[in-house]
Amino acid sequence: MVFISSGLLPFLLHKYKVARERAEKLFDTRKSEYQEYFKRMEDAARQSSQVYDEYLSVTLPNASRKLYESNSSPEALVEYQQVMNDFTKGINQGFQKATTELTSLRIVCTPTLAILLDSFEKQYTTLMGLQPKMLEEIRLAMTPESFITGDFNFETPTKELMVDLGNKIKETRDEIIVLMRRELGYES
Repeated sequence: MVFISSGLLPFLLHKYKVARERAEKLFDTRKSEYQEYFKRMEDAARQSSQVYDEYLSVTLPNASRKLYESNSSPEALVEYQQVMNDFTKGINQGFQKATTELTSLRIVCTPTLAILLDSFEKQYTTLMGLQPKMLEEIRLAMTPESFITGDFNFETPTKELMVDLGNKIKETRDEIIVLMRRELGYES
């Protein structure tokens, strides 16, 4: 009995305390990493979800129409180039923001979360790969007839793929958030 109270009990209490402190430290580390990554993911998702539909059905046709109506004036040409640059820049910035923080997050995340992060990154990489193809389809859609009539049709197969992929990226982001909350004990 003396052995239990003088040696074993303090040892067990110490072991429990160390385990609890380690779990608390892991929780705090995960929480701070998850919060930082969540902020970056929000920015990335916002930029990946540039409303492609709106961009291709309103913004780009308006810029093209202005270019047509101004007889390719330098100002309209500069504005048109700016519209195209903003589109590609948004996708690229979103990708960079989404992937730069993955390394530190992967150190503390669970295997299940790592699978979702891989999926998120793969979807974004696919989106990046579709960008040149879509821009080429837009270039091909800009025929002399479209400039004559002022009617621009940017409904391309790649546009549909990019819109679907943008929606999948949002869904994956939401799944990641739910899993992060569950891992931190904030069931939703």
